[in-house]
Amino acid sequence: MPARASYRDLLRDLLGRTVTVRSAGGQQLDPARPAYLAGYRFDDGSAAAVAVADLSLATAVAASIAMLPPVETRTQVEAAGALDEELLEFFHEVVNVAAKLMNSPTTPHVVLREVTAVPGDVAEDLAGIATTPQRRQDWQVTVDGYGEGVLTLLG
Repeated sequence: MPARASYRDLLRDLLGRTVTVRSAGGQQLDPARPAYLAGYRFDDGSAAAVAVADLSLATAVAASIAMLPPVETRTQVEAAGALDEELLEFFHEVVNVAAKLMNSPTTPHVVLREVTAVPGDVAEDLAGIATTPQRRQDWQVTVDGYGEGVLTLLG
């Protein structure tokens, strides 16, 4: 699992903005609160880890990397209750780049394989990690000018 400072530095460099990452209370998946699950897998296809970003964080990082107007983008996403196709692509890019933080010279190689809206159809092995993780980190992430949300890393 990546260190909080490593995740902050990666987002800061990728988004070109000040990013704050601090410990947060545990995020629970709830059908009333949309989120996005990034499924990371080993090269052999087996499940390695899961990252869950609440809708607020997914919106903030996607809008920031796309340099979209923050208030208008948040308003549109809140009204729709989900990221549109374009924002989902930008969010995918962010969690894809973040996969490098899950790799080290002493561990098997990990890559992003899927991004799924939650609630939604989540692969059984990834759902297993999400419901009974061996390791967990919950962070409150703030992207300067774009808002904040919760990121949960599960492994």
